[in-house]
Amino acid sequence: MNPLLDKYGFMVDSANSSSKSKSLLSSFVIVSLAVFSGYAAFDLEAASALTRLLRDWVIVYFDWFLILTSGSILLFMLALLFHPKAGEVLGEHNEPPEFSRWSWFAMLFSAGLGPGLLYWGAAEPISHLNENPLLTFLELNAGTEQAVVPAIVVTVFHWGLHGWAMYALAALAIAYSTYRHNQPLAFSTALTPLLGKARINGRTGSLIDCIALYGTVFGVATSIGLSVSIMNAAIEPFTGLDFDLYNQIIIVALVCVLGIVSAISGVAKGIRRISEINIWLSLLLLLTFLAVGPTVPILVTLLSTLMEYFLAVLPMGFWIAGLPEQQAWQGAWTVFYWGWWFAWTPFVALFVARISKGRTIREFITGVLLVPTLVIVLWMSVFGGTAIHQELATSGVISSAVNQDYSLGLIASIDDLGLDQINSLLFMIVAFLLFTWLVTSLDSATLVICNMLNVSQSTIMKIIWGLVLGAVSCTLMLVGGIEALQAASVIIGLPMALIMLLVMGSVARLVLAKEP
Repeated sequence: MNPLLDKYGFMVDSANSSSKSKSLLSSFVIVSLAVFSGYAAFDLEAASALTRLLRDWVIVYFDWFLILTSGSILLFMLALLFHPKAGEVLGEHNEPPEFSRWSWFAMLFSAGLGPGLLYWGAAEPISHLNENPLLTFLELNAGTEQAVVPAIVVTVFHWGLHGWAMYALAALAIAYSTYRHNQPLAFSTALTPLLGKARINGRTGSLIDCIALYGTVFGVATSIGLSVSIMNAAIEPFTGLDFDLYNQIIIVALVCVLGIVSAISGVAKGIRRISEINIWLSLLLLLTFLAVGPTVPILVTLLSTLMEYFLAVLPMGFWIAGLPEQQAWQGAWTVFYWGWWFAWTPFVALFVARISKGRTIREFITGVLLVPTLVIVLWMSVFGGTAIHQELATSGVISSAVNQDYSLGLIASIDDLGLDQINSLLFMIVAFLLFTWLVTSLDSATLVICNMLNVSQSTIMKIIWGLVLGAVSCTLMLVGGIEALQAASVIIGLPMALIMLLVMGSVARLVLAKEP
């Protein structure tokens, strides 16, 4: 998700096993993904059935595990804020931060948010307006004014503290081991305090790296697959490019080519400059919605959402559905999101660790958890609040678009703003944001993967892994669209959740150790 990795010196030697072991690991993952793609191309229906079977198996038997693990991680990180070691610096004693606080916050924003907020910003609150557990618990009528805040609260719940706690936990373990114990900047480094160097440098470390690779590939593939659909919808009004799977695959191919070129040619610096503009364009888009939408109701919704979310976040985080309809809802939404967050963790955690040298543990946890969450509350309240109030006023205009395809939610909301003279401009802004985010995501993911495999200087490996990311994205889209994309995150999220439990034990051991 972050376009700034190599700019900040992320291309370091992350070896914790032999080059031969890394080569075998890379070959195994590539071959397995090629087999999956080939199998899907040979029989799309069978591949679709297999992904649904694996997804349903995880949801039926292990939804509780994903939910309790994510909740436990958040509690652990909050408790760590009050530990005496929370004042220690991630680096040498009294070492100043490498980046200013503003730059650090900006990089955190670009690291973990990205195009998903555009895809779900309007669609998810609209979906929750008519169905979510809070409505039942609070005995509120679905599809009414009373249901507005609960719908946005549930959306923020899926994007807020729980996911960022996962990133913070892994990033803290990596940063502490790297900056205070001179370990390589690698994901498996997070488990060194718990498992020891011998295991991490051996087969155990290779297995962890393998799962981290799958997590990165499927996490990125899910983001690309979701993003190209809304990008297709955004450019359709002014290009005439039909909204269909064929055109979306063409967009993926274009993104793949540009991402690879960026990774191997050095033009990533220019793309990174463009991506910095994204923050200001995102702000412009948000302010436009706030200004021309139902401003007062949105601001009231924002304040109510902020209060209700922080009051409900912990109880919601440990709720496990009991009734079949509740279990279906939780599997489709919460379990998917936790799997997606877990899958993204190796990618984002490495970057967050890299940019956080010199921060105290307390400052690190507060910043990584709180800043993105507040941005998400603002974003979802503005875009989700606008879409919901449009829905209540026009009786079904937005929901009909969302029911057709989630990616059409934001597009329908822009259409309903009544700004015909600048609608094309807003669509172009959305398309530009998505395109640059997609290219830089693929660029960064390619560099991260190559770094994990100690082939960061290999042009051919950058090309191969860029093609792999594009191929997996297209495969999942062909297999089952959003359903297959969600299934991939849920499936890979299960082993990643297990690893994150071990990471939590690793951090606990670091904190409890007498040695600073």
